[in-house]
Amino acid sequence: MLALSQPTQPQTADRRLAIQAIGLQKSYGTGASAFLALDDVSIDITENEFFTLLGPSGCGKTTLLRLIAGFNFPTNGQILLRGKDIAALPPFRRPINTVFQNYALFPHMSVAENIGFGVKMLGWTKSRCVDRVAAMLKLVRMETLADRRTSEISGGQQQRVALARALAPQPEVLLLDEPLSALDYKLRKEMQVELKRLQTETGITFIFVTHDQEEALAMSDRIAVMNRGRVLQVGRPREIYNAPVDRFVADFIGESNILSGRLVGQAAADAHQVRIAGAVATAYG
Repeated sequence: MLALSQPTQPQTADRRLAIQAIGLQKSYGTGASAFLALDDVSIDITENEFFTLLGPSGCGKTTLLRLIAGFNFPTNGQILLRGKDIAALPPFRRPINTVFQNYALFPHMSVAENIGFGVKMLGWTKSRCVDRVAAMLKLVRMETLADRRTSEISGGQQQRVALARALAPQPEVLLLDEPLSALDYKLRKEMQVELKRLQTETGITFIFVTHDQEEALAMSDRIAVMNRGRVLQVGRPREIYNAPVDRFVADFIGESNILSGRLVGQAAADAHQVRIAGAVATAYG
């Protein structure tokens, strides 16, 4: 039985847009050998939203995340942050942070030093850094491990440190590239709850990448289902689960009943009569 995330945010039209991707294309190589990793991708992501890019390996979700982060630049299209085109800006000029699958922590540093590293590099004063690190330790519930080296703590604790470090500079958007994939099942379930709590408490827009359908359905305000470089459907978990737009989305999301039939008539404006195995059924939508 899949747990579907309950919407915690109002509909998109009621809030300001944080990120817009408009007609994004990303190709690698040239000529006949060129590979189109993203093909005319357009999405709107609102402030304070937990938004998930969901799809199989190689579908383009991490490529899209890297374009938003500034690690790569689009071949065509725009990326807007609160209405301003940032597609040509380098990563350090974007108010966006990223949490990677491998966390990228410094093993010789303490938990507190790792959390404070980014804000220190930004030139924050010592007292401001100390205060912010203390706030982040409290947020991720790791005050008692502040002086422990990150090489001496568990995978789940390392995950919390990576999140705290990324959240410390108060980015407008936090990108998460399959951050739970290396964790065992029990810890992964615990961190799903933790991630959702952190997003709700900070009010920061989270853009989460995963190939795990259950993970996406359980955590997200909205989901974009991707395949072969294109966005196939964007909607709330329950919308995508109950009303997939095509066969790929239905199969990929999980439980589906796909029957072959022949259209024989129209019952109403949004209802059609379909003959299936000798019987006539009414299909809606």
